[in-house]
Amino acid sequence: MIFNNFLIKLSMRKFDIPKETLKNLYIGQGLTTYQIADKFDSCQATIWKRLHAYGIKPRWPWNAVKFSKKELYDLYIKKKLSTWEIEKRYGYIRGTVYRKLKEFKIPVRNIAISHITNERHDFSGDKIEQAHLIGFRVGDLNISKRGLKSETIVVKCASTQKEQINLFKTLFSGYGHILEGKPTKFKKVNIQTSLNLSFSFLLPKSPKSYQWVFEKQNTFFAFLAGFSDAEGSFMVTNKWLAVFALGNYDVGLLLKIKKFLGKYRIETPKLTVYYGKGVLAKNGYISNGDYYTLRCSRKKYLLKLINYLDPYLKHPDKVAKIKELVQNINQRNKKYNNLRMD
Repeated sequence: MIFNNFLIKLSMRKFDIPKETLKNLYIGQGLTTYQIADKFDSCQATIWKRLHAYGIKPRWPWNAVKFSKKELYDLYIKKKLSTWEIEKRYGYIRGTVYRKLKEFKIPVRNIAISHITNERHDFSGDKIEQAHLIGFRVGDLNISKRGLKSETIVVKCASTQKEQINLFKTLFSGYGHILEGKPTKFKKVNIQTSLNLSFSFLLPKSPKSYQWVFEKQNTFFAFLAGFSDAEGSFMVTNKWLAVFALGNYDVGLLLKIKKFLGKYRIETPKLTVYYGKGVLAKNGYISNGDYYTLRCSRKKYLLKLINYLDPYLKHPDKVAKIKELVQNINQRNKKYNNLRMD
């Protein structure tokens, strides 16, 4: 008790407000502890301590809340104000507000949900879209959950390519609020969004978690298109050879994709190491392992691959590139009178 009184006296030396002044503001004028704290550039907890130290009894927590059910619903559910914010703005003790919510049978948010300020929408449930997002996630996204009991899936991406940033917006703007940073000195832009738990399928990193995408032709090529939108390249080298290349550190995943391409009679050569462990990569980081590349350049196989991927590709630059590759192949076929299809 003596120690508590000492702490109260010590804290009062740092912030001094006369008892009569506090009593007049709190009892006479009916200001809330938040409003008083704002007047003195202090914190609400300090005002509560002064009330206790001066023996000023707090207002009864069951003072009537004059909100109708609709008014309280609009504030708490639609505008997403917390009970703390309602107390601060309208002067009703938050405990009273909470009891009023229960009385009106208005669903009370848990801690995780109460911190959500921007509108979010559930994932569509479309399997093709899901397969594409998983492929894009494997190639270019950082996914995390904000906390163990959090209701938020955080999706991040960083790129120097404007098209990649725009694709991120296209994929996620309908589901959550987008935050886009300014370009760094290396012209890299960081972008992220916060999604609800319907996007939990993006959290697991193990290929076992998305084994289902390999079970059907459409989900496999939607997944491969998402992966290609992130890490793939469609190009014409030396002004004559059309090539598709897909790179990643996960050699096991690339080998699995190679195997399934073979299932659809698309032959590809052995994987090659694009750059080895310890090499400074194009993204400016030192490689932590060997970076492998899966390639396809033989005309008949590349055309077949393009036909499979075309309905699912979403990256505008790559959609344009596949048209260039098809034109290249047609020109080569014409040059060789359609005799050479390899």
